[in-house]
Amino acid sequence: MALDLKWLFSLQPFKEPVICHNCEKNFKAISDKQTCPGCGRLQDDQLPCKDCQRWSKMGEAALLGNRALYVYNEAMKSYMQRYKFNGDYQWRLIFQDNFSQFVTKSYCKNVLYVLIPVDQITYKTRGFNQVAGLLQNVKVSNLLAFKTTKAHIKQSTKTRQARMETAQPFKYCGKKRLTGQKVILIDDIYTTGRTLYHAKHVLQQNGASQVRSLTLAR
Repeated sequence: MALDLKWLFSLQPFKEPVICHNCEKNFKAISDKQTCPGCGRLQDDQLPCKDCQRWSKMGEAALLGNRALYVYNEAMKSYMQRYKFNGDYQWRLIFQDNFSQFVTKSYCKNVLYVLIPVDQITYKTRGFNQVAGLLQNVKVSNLLAFKTTKAHIKQSTKTRQARMETAQPFKYCGKKRLTGQKVILIDDIYTTGRTLYHAKHVLQQNGASQVRSLTLAR
């Protein structure tokens, strides 16, 4: 395996790649210069996309300003099927380093990172929170929980309209209010934004001054 000069002079420990170049090139990275400012969608300009225009019309005075690392293309769909739905925990390692760096370098240090939770039944079946698995050496706060322990219909199985009509599933489980606190929500995929906006509302109702989000894919 060839080692580049940048690594040789970095004094960093060598890490064996967990994904080959041929597979890696199937994942399309997102550049901030070509995204919607509201959801992070890859596009030809930096104007709010139709989805985010709808959110504004629905009363969202401040959009999430979501930033994503990759496009949710066929390669990412296959990855999520294996990692998230089939529960292959080792596959977290494919994006763990990149996503962890993306999270920690995206915002200043005076923010609170909050994970989107999984319901208890899903956790017992899968054995892990897929978002937590994508992070390493990132201090996160688990301030959200599902209101009920009953099984939830997975968002991935719903139509777009059904997703948008999903009722508020979350409750706040922090020990104190978030008065004046800036919060960054972390999730795996931004699809319609419904889950993230529900989470945003709960955190704002409990004192958060600003809520934005980061996702692996959009």
